[in-house]
Amino acid sequence: MYLNKLLTTLETPIILRPTRRMTQSELEGYLEKAANILRGNTDHSEFRGYVFALLFYKRINDCYEEEVRTQSDTLIKAGVPQEQALQLARDPQNHHFIVPEAADWAKVARTAKGQLGQALNDAMLAIERANAHRKNNFDGILTGKIDFNKQDELPRDKLVNLINHFGSKAFDRAHVSDDLFGNAYEYLIRNFASKAGKSSGEFYTPAEVGFLMSEMLEPQPGMSVCDWASGSGGLLLQCIHYVRKHGGDVRQLFLHGQESNVATYNISRINMILHGIPVWEHKQGDSLRDPRHLSNTNRLKQFDRIIMNPPFSLEDWGHDTVVSGDKFGRLSFGMPPTSNGDWAWLQQIAKSLKDHNPETGESGKGMVVMSQGVLFRGQPEQTKEEDGQNQKADAEYVIRRGFVEADLIECIVVLPSKLFYGNGVPACLLLLNKNKMEARKGKTLMIWNSRHFQKANPQNLLRPSDLMRILVPWRAFGDLEQAKTLVDRHEAQLIHEVEENRDQRLADIEDAFGPVLAPLARYEAEQAGLDNLDLKVKSVEEAISPEHPYFNPLVPLKTEVDKVQAEFAAAGCGEKAALKAKLAKPKKAYNDARKKLIAAIRARAKQVTKAVKELKKLQEERDSREQEIKLVAKREITHLNEAAADLRRICNDPDEARRYFALVDKAEIEENEFNLNLPRYVDTFEPEKVVPLDTAVRNLKTSREECAAIMSQLDQLLAGLQQ
Repeated sequence: MYLNKLLTTLETPIILRPTRRMTQSELEGYLEKAANILRGNTDHSEFRGYVFALLFYKRINDCYEEEVRTQSDTLIKAGVPQEQALQLARDPQNHHFIVPEAADWAKVARTAKGQLGQALNDAMLAIERANAHRKNNFDGILTGKIDFNKQDELPRDKLVNLINHFGSKAFDRAHVSDDLFGNAYEYLIRNFASKAGKSSGEFYTPAEVGFLMSEMLEPQPGMSVCDWASGSGGLLLQCIHYVRKHGGDVRQLFLHGQESNVATYNISRINMILHGIPVWEHKQGDSLRDPRHLSNTNRLKQFDRIIMNPPFSLEDWGHDTVVSGDKFGRLSFGMPPTSNGDWAWLQQIAKSLKDHNPETGESGKGMVVMSQGVLFRGQPEQTKEEDGQNQKADAEYVIRRGFVEADLIECIVVLPSKLFYGNGVPACLLLLNKNKMEARKGKTLMIWNSRHFQKANPQNLLRPSDLMRILVPWRAFGDLEQAKTLVDRHEAQLIHEVEENRDQRLADIEDAFGPVLAPLARYEAEQAGLDNLDLKVKSVEEAISPEHPYFNPLVPLKTEVDKVQAEFAAAGCGEKAALKAKLAKPKKAYNDARKKLIAAIRARAKQVTKAVKELKKLQEERDSREQEIKLVAKREITHLNEAAADLRRICNDPDEARRYFALVDKAEIEENEFNLNLPRYVDTFEPEKVVPLDTAVRNLKTSREECAAIMSQLDQLLAGLQQ
C-alpha cells in the first residue's frame, strides 16, 4: 500500500507554468498586441473604438461570472440546491454589472465567423439594456459609433483574431485588480495616442502633465470639478488620484465632464467605470456651442475647480452661434476671432468658476493647457501719430487685457515642446483664480520650464525632477526664501512617491511570480536527492532500508525474499524444490516493485529537472524585471537629488532665479502692452559658454590641422581619379 502511494506521488505530473496573475507590464503588452491585430486595416481614430468596446465587454463579463461563481458556491455550501443557488446568484441586485446569459462572452465567441459581427452587436445592445436602470448606465457605451458588421473597416479574420486574443486570458478581479486594469486601460489610450497622431492623440493629456495640473489646483473633498473638453477623462482621474493620495474621500469629489466626440465620450465613460469611480456627471456635446452643465435657471453651472486641455486654436469653435449674442454671458471680455477659439475656452472657464466664498475663503480656480499664442497674439490700438496709420486693437489683445485687468491670471507655466500627442504647437499652462488671496492680488507668477525634460520618441517627457522645478516656485509663489524651505520637503515627497511606485511595481511582480516560484526550492532539493541516487540493481539492493526516502517500500518485499532464500539455503535436497517454487512469487513481486519504483524515480527525475529549469527561467525573468524597476527608480531619485541641489543654487541667487521664474505685477504687464510672452519677464536667454583665450587658440589650431589633413586626402583622391 505504501509503495502504491509513493508511486502515485512520483508519477503525479508537475504543472510547470500554472496560471498566475499578470503583472502591469504584461497586461500592457497584452493589450498592445490587441491593438496591433487591427493596425493596417482601419484608421486609428476608428479601430480604437472596437478594441475598447471588446475589452470592456470581456472585463465586465469575467467580473460578472466571477461574482456569480462566488455567490453560488457560498449558497451551495449553505445547503441551497445547485440550480437554485445559481439562479439566486444571478440576481441583478447582487452585481456591479449585469451580463445577460444570451450575451455571455463564451457563447458569443463561439458564433460562426459569418454571424460573429451581428452576434457582438446584439450582445452589446443586450448589455446596455440590462444595465439601463443604473445611475451611470451603459446607454450607447458599447454601441455608439461601433458596428462590428462593418467588414470594410473590420475584416472578419481580424475580428476572429481579436476575439481569440481576448478570450485567451481571464480578466476577472482574481486575475486583474481594478487598479491594475484601469492603469492598463489608460496605457492603451496612451498607446493609441502616441501611434495615431492627431486623429487619436488630441484627446489624451500625458499623465505627468495631468499630475502637475492636479498638484497646482489641489482639489479637495466636497468640491465640484469640471472638464469642458474631457477627452478620455484622464484629467478628472488625476484629481481623483490627488484626493486619494492625500487621504481624502474620493466619493465626495463631484466630477463633471463634457466631450463632443461620441467615440471619445464613450472611451471616457469606460475609463471611469474601469477605475471604479462611483459618481460623475458626463455629458456628450459641443461645450462651446451647447454647454450641457447648467443650473436650474438655465445658466452656466459654476464649479470649484476646472481642469482642461481643449483643442489648440480651434478654427470651427462656434463663432456662428454667438456672433449675435451669447445667452450664457461668457464673452464679457470680448468676441474671439472667427477662426481661433482659444479665448472662447478661457472665457467659458472664467464664467463657470465659482465666486469667492467668504465662509470657506475659497474661490473657483481653473487650469488649462493652451498654445503659447494666447500669451502674445493680437496688437493694441495704434494711432496715426504712433505708427503712421490707424489700427483698432485686435480681439485677442482686448480679451487678454481684460483678463489681466480683472486679475484672473495667477500663474503661467511655459512647457517644453513635443509633450502632447499629435500636436507640436508649443504649449503653456494658465492657472486662473476668480479671487486671489490678498498677498497675490495684482501679481502673476511666470515659470519658464522649457529647459528640463527627457527627450523621447515620439513625445518628450516630464520627469518627477522636472515637475519639482515647477511646484517649488509655484508653492512659494516666487518668494526665494520660502522656495528654499520648500525644496527639501518636495524632494522628500517626490522621492517617497518614486519609492512607493517602485515598491508597488515590485509587489505586483512578486504577486504574479511568487506563487509560481514558491515550489522551486523544494524541487531543487528533490533534484539534488534524485541526482545522488544510484539506480543500479546492486546499489538499490544495498541501499534498501526503512530510513531510505525512496527505497523503504521495498523493505517488506525484500525481507520476504531474504526469508525464503534463508530457508532455501538451510533446507535439504528434498525440500529445495518446494522452496524454490515458494521463492518465485515473492521474488517476482520484489523485482516488479523494484523495476516500477526505479522507472518512476527516473521519470520523476526528468520531470523535476525540467521543472527546475523552467522555474529558474521564470526566476531570471522576475529578477530581470525587478532590477529594471529598481534602476529606473534609482535614476529618478538621482535626477530629483540633482534638481533639488540646482534649485537651492537658483534660489540663493536672484539673478539666476530670474532665468527660471519671475513674479510680475500688473504695472509691469501694462508697460509691456499686456503681452504675456514670458521672455519679456523671465531671462530665457541662454548665455554662451565662455572659453579661455589660450583654449580657443589651441582649438583653432587643431581644427586647421584637421582641415588640412582632410584637404590633403581629398587632393590625393582627385589625383588618383584623373590618372
